[in-house]
Amino acid sequence: MCLAASLLAVGSLTPAACNRPHQLPVLQAISGQTMGTTYSIKLSPAATGAPALTHVSQQIEAELASVNAQMSTYLTTSELSRFNQQVSDEWFPVSQETADLVALALQLNDQSDGAFDVTVGPLVNLWGFGPAPRQTQTPSQAEITELLEAVGADKLQVRLAPPALRKTHPALQVDLSAIAKGHGVDRVVNVLERLQFSSYFVEIGGEVRTKGTKPGGQAWQIGIEQPRSDQRSVAEVLLLTDQALATSGNYRNYFEVGGRRYSHTISPKTGWPVEDPIVSASVLADNCALADGVATAMMSAGFDAGLALAERNDWAVMLARPTADGEFETIESTAFNRRAVWPVK
Repeated sequence: MCLAASLLAVGSLTPAACNRPHQLPVLQAISGQTMGTTYSIKLSPAATGAPALTHVSQQIEAELASVNAQMSTYLTTSELSRFNQQVSDEWFPVSQETADLVALALQLNDQSDGAFDVTVGPLVNLWGFGPAPRQTQTPSQAEITELLEAVGADKLQVRLAPPALRKTHPALQVDLSAIAKGHGVDRVVNVLERLQFSSYFVEIGGEVRTKGTKPGGQAWQIGIEQPRSDQRSVAEVLLLTDQALATSGNYRNYFEVGGRRYSHTISPKTGWPVEDPIVSASVLADNCALADGVATAMMSAGFDAGLALAERNDWAVMLARPTADGEFETIESTAFNRRAVWPVK
């Protein structure tokens, strides 16, 4: 299905607003905080003999704590932080999960012609989109050029057996935040699969993955938010079953200097915020880490180049950009039109 240009387009994901509480069967719910954001899990009523909800919650919390212990750049003791602190070019042992995710990141870097790059973190921090305070002025070109010397996926190597990472530049830094929320969703899904749940909705910071249906055979409905900084409302709804949906956007995380807006998406090639009419990208995939990474790649590549990459790689993406009349238009890749399921209106 192709959306008309007059439709409001994609933003971050929210539970579909069109579901009224009295229409929904009772679902088991678990929620909390992780990775600087929130998570929400909905489970169909468990069959007899299923683990207690408190046990499920404990297992999920433990798994998310493990993700942070492996990949957080805010925890100085995480294995990724310790790798970043290392200045030698020796192999640094990491968990299998970290090695696998870095391998996916390097694969996406290759498939996106360098648009997705997990070594761009120092530039993100320089522009004030990391843990440092937000900028009130732009950095100098000299500062950007200096940091670019240590940026580039070609300076990062991964080994899967035994799992380890290696840097070929001592100042190289790896930040997996552009893919970590999706990975966290997949890790929660692994827990639910081990506990033999056959139907669930898992969301971390707007990245979603579902399986099966709600009680009564109803599909999980996911609302796609309008890409506006001044309001939060649902533009479109997708029916999501047995796949993941992730969204990236630049319409809320930005700063302005001298009347010019700078987005949080930093080009790993120039070191400057991406200047492109693209405002958001939503991606359907079999797993959420892939969807999350591709969405970031789209924002970095830009609208036209991103759509070309999506067609070349058979990625299911929906991109949004503003129109001259102040509204938004969306363009979907061939794979998105093949995979997306829309409610009957």
